[in-house]
Amino acid sequence: MKPAWNVDDLRTQAKRRLPRAIFEFIERGSENEYLARHNQDALERIRLVPHTLRDVTGRDSSIELFGRKLPIPLIIGPTGTADLLCHGGESCIATAAAKAGVPFTLATSSTTSMDRIAEIARDSGFWMQMYLWERRDLSWQIVDRAAALGAEALILTVDTPVWPNREFNKHNGMANPIKPNPTLALDFALHPWWLMRVMGRYMLTHGGLPKFANYPKEIGGSVTGPVNRITNSASVNWDDVKELRRRWPNRLILKGILNKDDAVLAVDHGVDGIVVSNHGARNFDASPASIEVLPEIVDAVANRITVIFDGGIRRGSHVLKAMAIGAHATIIGRATLYGAAAGGTEGAARALEILREEISTSMAMVGVNAMAELDRGFLR
Repeated sequence: MKPAWNVDDLRTQAKRRLPRAIFEFIERGSENEYLARHNQDALERIRLVPHTLRDVTGRDSSIELFGRKLPIPLIIGPTGTADLLCHGGESCIATAAAKAGVPFTLATSSTTSMDRIAEIARDSGFWMQMYLWERRDLSWQIVDRAAALGAEALILTVDTPVWPNREFNKHNGMANPIKPNPTLALDFALHPWWLMRVMGRYMLTHGGLPKFANYPKEIGGSVTGPVNRITNSASVNWDDVKELRRRWPNRLILKGILNKDDAVLAVDHGVDGIVVSNHGARNFDASPASIEVLPEIVDAVANRITVIFDGGIRRGSHVLKAMAIGAHATIIGRATLYGAAAGGTEGAARALEILREEISTSMAMVGVNAMAELDRGFLR
């Protein structure tokens, strides 16, 4: 891979290497994509106020999260397309996360088995993400298997009751599951490096394209189908959270909370953590930026439940802004996806290294030696 000095450098490399349909699947939002831009703008509008003439030689960016010490306040969020960015992309990102000492979250729609990721991430933190399907019995299979493999946390994504309106996928000939078509075939053909190094290797080593590795047998299949898809359920409600809390023995986290009332209900239902998230602006274009609603949610529940921020982190200073508002940790997704597309494990590791360096630099610039020293007095 080429040198990369920031996350945007990795993004540029990823865009050059990937077919348009694959890159835009990880990059773009929904409908008019106002929210995708707004997530970034809202983060940038917050300014960090430096406190000078402080000895910052002892900077320590570590935090404690659910009883585990993390060297940086980052978690790799669930993303289900990494294996299409480079060969074994999910394993690449999980390996980079393990080396950096941060938890890795495997998506239910991944093409790498839970067993493999559990082995890679055991010492740094193996988390599992899931949706609740209309057939709850199939969802409970995911829960039971993750528990048996020692997943420390289960993330239930709650902001996708129906499939979102991602119009760019239709323009690009992209579907889920992927269906061969002339638009997609031409796109792939125009990227021979990716076609040989990624898809070609799957054909040679696996005898075919990746498969949804963790779906129950009633659903599973190749990314190109046929898949007996059991759709996300529009009927999911707090009774399901209650049942999941009963079934799941470890940390339970709800991802996709954007209002304080839901955050309070999460506390009332015995949830261990929430992720303040708008799904990377990929679901509902009319939603607020995550950072805009973070203060009211922190004020409502942060003394009773772990609050994690997700929403457009591209710089270490973005992490400090969320932590100063009161988040206990942050989630990243696209940054390590860009890295994996640019250079596999090395690229994903570089993304984490960049953010670690920027977090340390930002701490020095604002005048703190520990994350616990941050508060809203550092914000403008």
